Amino acid sequence: MPSDYHIHGLAHDGPPHTINRLLPYVKEAKISNLSEIGFAEHDRYLSAIDFNVFYELEKLAGIPVRAGLEVDFYPGQRSYQEDILNKPWDYIIGSVHAIGKWEFDRPGEEKGFDDWDIDDLYKTYFEIVGQAAATGFFQVIGHLDLIKIYGHRPKKNVLELVEPTLQIIAKSGVAMELNTAGLFKPVAEIYPEYQILERAFDLNIPVIISSDAHIPLEVGRERKYAEEILKGIGYTRLAKFYKQKMSTEPL
Repeated sequence: MPSDYHIHGLAHDGPPHTINRLLPYVKEAKISNLSEIGFAEHDRYLSAIDFNVFYELEKLAGIPVRAGLEVDFYPGQRSYQEDILNKPWDYIIGSVHAIGKWEFDRPGEEKGFDDWDIDDLYKTYFEIVGQAAATGFFQVIGHLDLIKIYGHRPKKNVLELVEPTLQIIAKSGVAMELNTAGLFKPVAEIYPEYQILERAFDLNIPVIISSDAHIPLEVGRERKYAEEILKGIGYTRLAKFYKQKMSTEPL
C-alpha cells in the first residue's frame, strides 16, 4: 500500500483547512498510484485543523487519509504537547528547522552559515535531532540531514557526526523518512544522504518515503527513485501509521 505521509495541504499559506483545499492532493495521490495519503500540516496551523475534513476526504477519495502533524522541535520546549496529544493523530513528524532563533532553511537566512564552524554546526544540529527522537513524542523524524539544504558539507565524515543521533533513533523506535524534496533544493540530494540511509538500515531503523509536497503536483514525486535507493540498500518494508501505531508494508 504505497503511502505519502508528508503532505502540506495548507503549504505555507495557512488556513482555511477545507475539503476543497485538500482534495486536489488526494486526487494527485490516486494519479500517482498511491493507495494511502497523510497530511502533516505545520504545527503553527494546529488550531485551524478540522479532523472532519480528513474523514470526508476519505469517503470521497476511497483511499485512507491519515491525520498527521509536522512539529518544529526546539530543545526544552514542551508547552505544545498537551494541545497536540488530545487530538486523534495517526502520526506526528518531528523536524528541526531552526537552531535557536536562526531558521537555517528559510530563504534569505543563508548567511547564517558563515557564523559557524561547519562541523560544529552539524554536530549541534544532529544533537537537537537526537533530542527530538529521545522525547518519545514523535513517530517519525523528518528530513534527518536538512542542515545540508544549501550544499554546506562537513569536513568530518558525516557518519561520525550523525552516529550518536542514529543510535538514539534506533533505541527510541521512531521511524525516519526518506524525503525526496531535497532533490529540488540547492543541495539536489535526498534527505538523508545515501550513506546515512545505509547506516540506518544497519541499525534496523524503519523508514517511510515522503514527498514533502506543498502543491498537489508534488505528491509522490520521485517515489520510484526513492524505492530503488532503499531496495539497493536492503530495505524490503516501509513503516505505516494508524492512530500512532506503527506497522509495516512491503516496499
